[in-house]
Amino acid sequence: MKILHFLFFCFLSGAAVQVEAKHNIWSAAEGGNASFVCYLTLSGSTKFFCKEKCERAEDILIKTDGSTAQSGRYSMKYKDGSPGRGIVSATFTHMIKSDSGMYRCALGRPSVPDSNYDFEVRVSNDLGKRVGFYRTQTEGDNITLGCSNTVYGQRKFFCKNQCKNEGEILIDTSNDKSVSGRYSIEYRPVSTFGLYATITQLTKSDTGEYSCGYGNPLSPDSYSSVNVLVIHALNTTASPLQTATQMASNPPAFTLQTKATQSESVTARVSTHCPDSSWLLVVRASLDGVLLMAVFLMLCYINKTRRNFGLNTRENDTNMEFQLFAAHDSLDPTSEHKEPNRSGTKPALLKTKI
Repeated sequence: MKILHFLFFCFLSGAAVQVEAKHNIWSAAEGGNASFVCYLTLSGSTKFFCKEKCERAEDILIKTDGSTAQSGRYSMKYKDGSPGRGIVSATFTHMIKSDSGMYRCALGRPSVPDSNYDFEVRVSNDLGKRVGFYRTQTEGDNITLGCSNTVYGQRKFFCKNQCKNEGEILIDTSNDKSVSGRYSIEYRPVSTFGLYATITQLTKSDTGEYSCGYGNPLSPDSYSSVNVLVIHALNTTASPLQTATQMASNPPAFTLQTKATQSESVTARVSTHCPDSSWLLVVRASLDGVLLMAVFLMLCYINKTRRNFGLNTRENDTNMEFQLFAAHDSLDPTSEHKEPNRSGTKPALLKTKI
């Protein structure tokens, strides 16, 4: 039983590893341009932008010690953020289907980065001519969005679309935390973005543009926006196991917006030293194999035990029948007074003297 408890713990640990390996997904329209910002936990001199595992030379799209660089359809900008932090902006132009895949923007060495942000890009022609990245999430999930590059104010808001009328305002509050149905907003001092907005139990109708910031929602002092795309669970390869806590620990951020111009970039918070998920899958497969082997051995043991028990039962039944037969024969009064018939004639009764 202790072995089963241990194996069950290992199986659940493997599932937890898969959940932790969940990555952010950004969708963009084929032929469009899209940008995003990576907020890294460190500052550094060498910056790079790469695809897939970043192990081969052809995986490195851009690598520079400067503040700006461009290579073909990709460009990158770097600036120092708050003390000890770096901000990398990466841009795709004229996106094509083959741009779909895993990406990384980071500081340091590609093989062992000092600080990095890993994410998945999906290029689709279903988005029409829309421009920019869409934070992609599965129906039923929760999502927490960070309001980047905003200036603090007492009044806080969260709204859908462009906040042009009262019906588009989801939350308008002066409190540090407010909840309205599936929507909430919270101010977190000494955090990466300060202001965060959350939507729980996402549905397809939640697809759209969202804004959050400070001041009057209809005439904000400072705000930022992000596009959200909610897809059906069968259309994504990502694990459906995700909680609001996980999203809050690595939320996508809103894009800096102004009243005059609408930026097309989407920002995202960094996850430092993101592990390669391939070895996690190997560990999970190994644990599943151990569990299956344990179950097989247990079934063999139970089957063998039942077979031995059946043999012992039949042997005991045979011995019992023999003993009963012997006892019956010894107790039969006619057998004790009959002389064995050796001549084939009627047996003679034995006479005894009294």
